[in-house]
Amino acid sequence: MPVTLRRGGAAAVAPAPRPSPDRHAVVFECHHPLAGEAIRPQDARRVAQMRRIGHASLRKWGLRRVADEALLIISELVTNAIENGRGSSVGFSISYTGAIVRIEVADGSHDRPCVRRRGGLYDESGRGLVLIEAIASSWGTSEDGTRTWCELRISEAEQGEPV
Repeated sequence: MPVTLRRGGAAAVAPAPRPSPDRHAVVFECHHPLAGEAIRPQDARRVAQMRRIGHASLRKWGLRRVADEALLIISELVTNAIENGRGSSVGFSISYTGAIVRIEVADGSHDRPCVRRRGGLYDESGRGLVLIEAIASSWGTSEDGTRTWCELRISEAEQGEPV
């Protein structure tokens, strides 16, 4: 979508800003399951797709050493967004600025995620944010609760050569 800029009283149309080469973003449609309903297979495949995008980005930036942690975070955030989101889409982005990899997922829900400290031994869910809290340098939500983000701080030793 073009951006309208005003210069000297006249309107000039500039092309839409392109994503930074240090940021990759995707928005996909999905069906959020009702309570007790399973995630549709096509929506479940989105988790693996976002992991592949994240992995390719990290490889491009030479950050293979943090790939396992980043891919776990991506899996947890995208799964949470599909299971608990609102609206018809989920947004995913991964960016690298300075010494920070930032992973963001938007799900349209104003409900803020909470960390469940206790769960049953055989519970199949509910531990994702506990893992994220342990792995990420920091994490949180946007003011309106629709976007959850995590950051991984990258040391100089973890930075590599882009491929």
